[in-house]
Amino acid sequence: MVKCARPVLLMVLLGATPLVAQERRPITPADYGRWETLGNATLSPDGKWMAYPIARVDGKDELRIRRIAGDSTRAVAFGARPAFSADSRWLAYAIGRSEDEREKLEKAKQPVRDKLGLLDLATGREVIIDDVASFAFSETGAFLAMRRYPLKDQKHKGVDLVVRDLVTGLDTNFGNVSSFAWQDGGTLLAMTIDAEGKVGNGVRVYDAATGTLRTLASDTAIFTGLAWREDADDLAVLRTRADSAYEDPTHLVLAWRGLAGKRPVAATFDPAAASGFPADTRIVDFRAPAWSDDGRRIFFGIKEWDRKPAKRGTLAAADGAEKGSDAPADSTARKAATREEPMDEPAGVEVWHAADVDIIPEQKVRADRDRRRHHLAVWHLDGDRF
Repeated sequence: MVKCARPVLLMVLLGATPLVAQERRPITPADYGRWETLGNATLSPDGKWMAYPIARVDGKDELRIRRIAGDSTRAVAFGARPAFSADSRWLAYAIGRSEDEREKLEKAKQPVRDKLGLLDLATGREVIIDDVASFAFSETGAFLAMRRYPLKDQKHKGVDLVVRDLVTGLDTNFGNVSSFAWQDGGTLLAMTIDAEGKVGNGVRVYDAATGTLRTLASDTAIFTGLAWREDADDLAVLRTRADSAYEDPTHLVLAWRGLAGKRPVAATFDPAAASGFPADTRIVDFRAPAWSDDGRRIFFGIKEWDRKPAKRGTLAAADGAEKGSDAPADSTARKAATREEPMDEPAGVEVWHAADVDIIPEQKVRADRDRRRHHLAVWHLDGDRF
C-alpha cells in the first residue's frame, strides 16, 4: 500500500497541470496598449505624499498622486511634471491632451496648449487653469508663478506671467515676460521683459510678499540669463550688444547685490571697456552667468567672435583703390562698385579626407555642440577685474 501511494499522487498532480494551463488566456494585440511603465517618483518635502507618472503603450498616460500613509490614489489623465510647494500644502502639475485631441487641433491649425492642475493636499480641492506653459513655486511655497503662451503670429518672446498668492487666492498679472526666476529662499521674483518693438525691454524685480515692483534696467536690447546667487538677494543677467562688423551679438553682464535692502549696489561688466579682455571675443548667451558662493565673482562664457564676410562690391572697390586710381569715380560707378551681386546656391558636395578624425556624418551630429564650445571667464566685482 505504501509503495503504490507515490505513483498515484504523481499521476493526479501531473493530470491536473494541463487543466490550470488551459485557463490562462493568451495575450492579444488588444492587450498591448495596457502595458505600463513607471516613471520617476517625486516626494513632498515632508515625505507624506508621492506623485509618479505612468506611461502606457496606447498613449493614455496618467499621473498618480498618493498619500503614503493611506490607501487612496488619485489619477490625473495626461498629468506630468509634478512639483510640490515647500510647505507640502500644494501640488502643481501640467495636464496634456490625448493623441486624438492633439491631431484634431493640429488639423484645425489650432494651438495645442497644456493646462495646469493645482491640488490643495489639505482639502483635496483641485483647480484647473487653462493655457499654462510653465510654472514654478516660490522658495517659501506661498506663491506660484504661471507663464502663459504667446499669441498667434507673435514675434517678440514676452508673454503674460501670473503670480498667485496661495493664501488669499489673488492673482497679479505681468505682461511681456520672456523669462522669470524666483529668489533662492526668498519672495523676490526676477523677470526679463521682451515687448513688441523692444519698447520697455528690461529687468524687473517683484516682491510677492509686499507687492512692490522695481525696474532694475531698461533698454531696447534683449535681456537673458537670469541668475540668483544661492541663499542671497544678488542677481545677474546678460544684455545684448550688436556690432555690424560681427556675426553674433556680444553681451554685457549686469549685477545687483542686496536687492532685498533699500539700497542695492549695481555693477556692469562691459567687454569693450574691460582691461585684458581678448580682442575678437564675445560673451555668449547659451551659458548663463553664475555667482561664486561669496558673491564676489561672476562666471560666464566667452568664445571667438566671427567677423562678417566683406561684400563682393566692397572688395572690388577696395581692389580698385589699391591699384592707385586717383580719378574720382562718378556716382554710377560708386553704386555699381557697392552693389552686391547675387550669389549662386552652393552645391551639395562633401569632401572626405583619409586624415579626418571624425567622418562627415559624425561632424554634422556634433555641429551644434562644436558651435557652443567656449571658455570660462570670471569677473571679480571687487576691483572690477577680468
